[in-house]
Amino acid sequence: MKKLFFLVPVFFLSCGEEDATSWLPPASGAHGEIVVIMDDGLWNGPIGELLVSKMSEHCRGPYLRPEPLFNYTRVRPDGLSHINQLNRLLLKLMIDKDSVYQTTQMLELENYFAKGQLFIVIKDSDIDRLYSFVLNDFQFIADAFNQFELQAFQREYRNDPNTNVDEKSKEKFGLSISLPADSKLAVEKDSFLWVKRDRSHNMMGGDPGSGSETYWITQGILFWAEPYTNASQLIMDSLLQRRDTLLKYNVPGRLAGSYMSTEYDPYYKPQGHSIQFAGYDGYEIRGLWRYAGERAAVGGGPFVQRTVLNKKRNMLITICGYIYGPKFDKREYIREVDAMLSSIELIE
Repeated sequence: MKKLFFLVPVFFLSCGEEDATSWLPPASGAHGEIVVIMDDGLWNGPIGELLVSKMSEHCRGPYLRPEPLFNYTRVRPDGLSHINQLNRLLLKLMIDKDSVYQTTQMLELENYFAKGQLFIVIKDSDIDRLYSFVLNDFQFIADAFNQFELQAFQREYRNDPNTNVDEKSKEKFGLSISLPADSKLAVEKDSFLWVKRDRSHNMMGGDPGSGSETYWITQGILFWAEPYTNASQLIMDSLLQRRDTLLKYNVPGRLAGSYMSTEYDPYYKPQGHSIQFAGYDGYEIRGLWRYAGERAAVGGGPFVQRTVLNKKRNMLITICGYIYGPKFDKREYIREVDAMLSSIELIE
């Protein structure tokens, strides 16, 4: 029989309780990175090994190369420094010898040491039951951290939105979206928008003394719409066919004759499923894009595409976010795209 556990939210403060956290320092650390707090006995034993294997599982893709669910750093409880305790994600596993539990307890402590932080504590008086929780119910931990990170990006975009793109989106498609203020409208047509966000990062060269090199990361958001006629339009094959046609004529590559297309290699083939999107029927596809039309054209990356049926306008509206960053991991950039797409609200 499956073991039960308690989920106990603590210090879960809403935006209306801003004053209660104003004295806290801001959380720091990279998105998707967990500081794990465990004593040597647990960390060096079966529970620690199991936790590492769970955190190292491949995150949802497909990506051009595997990436773990989370990055992590482990510290002992007595070694938690002021810097570590300000990390945005903390996870503590412990055996509580002073209490007797009937089930494993999972506590979510928000804004505990720092503002904008999620601290999850998993504790039990029975080590076998604690192991069983990590083995069977780790997804609860992953979901809590992932949702927290997604909401952090959404708050950032809502607090400093791109009002120009939002107004264009409302006018053309009847939907509101929160995009970063530094994104720029690249192309505007009757039923198509292309928004780009370019950022540069420096990386140290591979050879000693080679200095640093600058690489660019591009996030793009594509909007397009088509009249809705029947339910067969809202299935994967039809959506991909329409996607490839639209990309070919609207999203050119840098080389003459090249254009964005979808990767259909069996190992990277797109994955899709029906969703409820902003309260309406929809479909989500995740996959890889690549350049086509010119043999010398190279490049590609992951994309997330959501299509929603706007019944009031009798239109299928598609919003596709994509990443181009060949020198970098993609997990957190995809999370940013997910946050943008999750901010969408149909207004008419």
